[in-house]
Amino acid sequence: MSNADLLPGIARIRARFVGMLGDRLSELESLVASGNGIVPEPAALNDAKAILHKIAGSAGTLGLQDLGEAARTCENDIICYLDTGAPGLPKIFNDLGDFAELAEDLLEEEQPEDAELAQAVHA
Repeated sequence: MSNADLLPGIARIRARFVGMLGDRLSELESLVASGNGIVPEPAALNDAKAILHKIAGSAGTLGLQDLGEAARTCENDIICYLDTGAPGLPKIFNDLGDFAELAEDLLEEEQPEDAELAQAVHA
């Protein structure tokens, strides 16, 4: 779905969301790499869970269902892992990789549209 298909207010919110997504990816990467380099600290996983929760909640509203579903999967993985030790870190890391790939693809796709939107707003 392109920004042109959305209401103008939603298009601005989506552009802001996408603009913040790169920072959120970097933050997630840092959080997951925390600890001893193998097992992230529980507090870092809680912080990652909160970021993923926000992304999952916003993405669907902004027409980014696949990204939202991937974020929700990661969030649920972390919740279960913190509660029970399952599904295990390999699944969490795999699902986070899938999420990151979707997010990076979105960032590449949206940059030209965001630049056009910014030009139209400032014209």
